[in-house]
Amino acid sequence: MLFTPGPVNLHPAIKARLFEVELSHRQPEFDDLRSRVKDGLFTAAGLSQNDHRLSLLHGSGTLAVDAGLTSLVRGKVLVVDNGVYCERIITTLEPLPGVALRRHAAGLGRPPRLDELEERVAVERPDWIAVVHHETTTGLLNPLAAIAEIADRQASRLFVDAVSSLGAHPVEPRADVVCFNSNKCLESLPGVAGVFWRRDLQLYPTVPVLDVGAYADAVPSTPNVQAFLALDIALELLAVEDRPARYRRLARKVWEAGGRRFEPLLPEVDRSHVLTSFRVGDHDLAVLFHRALDHGYVIYRGQAALSDQIFRVANLGYAIDEEVIEELFSVLDP
Repeated sequence: MLFTPGPVNLHPAIKARLFEVELSHRQPEFDDLRSRVKDGLFTAAGLSQNDHRLSLLHGSGTLAVDAGLTSLVRGKVLVVDNGVYCERIITTLEPLPGVALRRHAAGLGRPPRLDELEERVAVERPDWIAVVHHETTTGLLNPLAAIAEIADRQASRLFVDAVSSLGAHPVEPRADVVCFNSNKCLESLPGVAGVFWRRDLQLYPTVPVLDVGAYADAVPSTPNVQAFLALDIALELLAVEDRPARYRRLARKVWEAGGRRFEPLLPEVDRSHVLTSFRVGDHDLAVLFHRALDHGYVIYRGQAALSDQIFRVANLGYAIDEEVIEELFSVLDP
């Protein structure tokens, strides 16, 4: 039972059909599959094909972010920094030619003060603002709509890492670039790395595997065909469900059951509905992890400065419900 933000426990409809065909990406049937997936992803993201293009690459959410940055982002870039994945954006941008990098340090697990952010954007006039929508380092949900308003008012482009939010929280249609993965809140297999990008953006030279232009209307190299097949089924399931409502309901159960035994790291107003961090307190983190594992539950350790201070519980995937959430916390703190 995976209480992690990816991979997730798959729906039986995906597992039942996953290996029933052997399909070449050069067949017309794959073209039809890719077209269905593309349409389903635009619907899931709430974006328009008139405004954005979609590139489907082969890899992880990290690859999607790297592809979006290296192919599309140049000039002065202000990164909203409040977690490990924000730092990952900075690491990718630092060696790129033509990038003048700025860091807006909000603090680990803290949303940016919007008045301070807008004042800085108004003074420095960055070409881009980059933000991680759901920072899984802590479970922080950054205020994406408010940041998009700032970018809009100040005429900055907006880059969004939505790897851990697409499917659970609304994606901002004013964003110029939105990166995601077939895994996590889309509840499919890993393997399809997606980048939505606004049609008027300039493309910059990069290594072929990260070139979003090459993957916008073609499949230039052999993809993970089974990941496309799984994503097609997952998008059908998403279309007939109010998934954000399920995640809200399950997150509340995590907060209630976990909060009786452990201290949440973040105030409720700042939390995503995808993953929640709890302080270890007087418990031994290794004992907690193995106690869960002994009962078939996989929880998420902390990262970086929080590696020995917190554990994280995600509520994604087909197998998670209120009963199993209660059982998990009963196991962690019997």
